[in-house]
Amino acid sequence: MRLLMKTGLVLAALVLLTATVPAVRADPITLNTGGFSLTNLGNDGTGTPGLDSLVGAATSNTHNLNGSGSFLALLNPLTFTTGFTGANSGGNHPFTFSQLLTINGQTQVLNLAGSIDIGHLVDTVHILSAAPLTFTFNTFSVVVNVIPTDVEGWGPGMFCGNLKARISVKDCNPVPEPATLTLLGIGLAGVAAKVRQRRRARRA
Repeated sequence: MRLLMKTGLVLAALVLLTATVPAVRADPITLNTGGFSLTNLGNDGTGTPGLDSLVGAATSNTHNLNGSGSFLALLNPLTFTTGFTGANSGGNHPFTFSQLLTINGQTQVLNLAGSIDIGHLVDTVHILSAAPLTFTFNTFSVVVNVIPTDVEGWGPGMFCGNLKARISVKDCNPVPEPATLTLLGIGLAGVAAKVRQRRRARRA
C-alpha cells in the first residue's frame, strides 16, 4: 500500500512539474515596420512644396535570443530632405506621427513625437519619444522602447539616419492548461480510492 501511494505521489509531482516548468522559447523574433512619410515640416506655406520632409522606410528583420534579454533593432532607415521652407519658417516646430509595428504576427500602432529646428544654414529633425509598446505571447513578452535620434541637414539636400529601438524580451511562466490539471486531479483521486479499497479489504 505504501509503495502504491508513494508511486502515485511521485507521478502526480512529475505531472505538476511538467505543467508549470516554463516552455523554452525557440522561435525567432521577427519585426516588421510599416514605414512613414512626413512632408512640409516647418514649412510656412511659402517655401518649396513638400520640404522639409522625413521618410522612414519600412523594414523587416529577425533576431534570435535564447531566454530573456535585450537587443537593438532597426525600425526605419531615415531620409531627411531639406530645402527652402519659407522666409518665416525659422524656429522649432513640433509634430507627431505613427506607423504600424508587427512582432511575430501581432500588430500594434507605434505613436511617436518629434520636432524640427529650422535654421539659416542647418535644419535638424528630432525624433524625441514614443510610448513603450508591450507584445504578450504565450511564453514570453516583448517591450519596445524607441531610442531618440537626430538627423542634421546642412543646406539643401538629402541626409540619412536610422531610427532604432531597444527590444526587451522576458520569458513568462505559462499557466497550466485545464486539461493537465484535470488529469492530475483524476490521478490523485484514483490513488486515494485504491488506498481506501485496500484498507477496507484488510479490515474485512
